Amino acid sequence: MSTTYTDKIHDIAVNTFEITCYMFPLEEWEMEDADLLEKPDGTSRSVVHFDGAAKGGMVIDASGNLLDAIAANMLGVESATQEEKEGALCEIANIICGNTVPLFAKDENICYIRPPRIAKPDEDLDIVFKDMCQEKLQVLLDEGVADISIYYSSEDPA
Repeated sequence: MSTTYTDKIHDIAVNTFEITCYMFPLEEWEMEDADLLEKPDGTSRSVVHFDGAAKGGMVIDASGNLLDAIAANMLGVESATQEEKEGALCEIANIICGNTVPLFAKDENICYIRPPRIAKPDEDLDIVFKDMCQEKLQVLLDEGVADISIYYSSEDPA
C-alpha cells in the first residue's frame, strides 16, 4: 500500500523539527520509555488555516517540555518568555503546514496559508473544522511530544 497522508505529514513534521529546532525523533530502543514523556494537554496549541485549492487547517499541540525546548533551540536562549514560546510554536506550525498543504492541492494548484495563531484554551477546534476529513498523529521527539491534527477538504484529494 502507498504511503498515507499520516505517514507523509509525520515525515514532514520530523524533518521540520530536526532542521529548525535540532530535535530528533525517539529511536526504536527509546520507545519503551515513551509513556514516561509529558503529553500535550491542550494548553499550547497553534492553529494554521489554509484555503485555495484545498481548505482546512492544522493544529499542533505541544507538551510543556517541548514548547520550552522549541523556543530555546530556535532562539538560542536558555529560558524564553511565554510570548517567545508561542511565537516559536506558531512558526513551527507554519512551516509544517506550508510543507503539508501541497498534499491536498489538486493539479498543483495554489493553497493560501493564513497566519498561525495560538488557540484559545476553551476553543473546540473539532467544531471549527467540522465536516472535514481529519488526520491525527503524534510525534515523539527527544525533547517532548507533539500531537498534530490536520483537517482538510478538497474536491478530489490526491
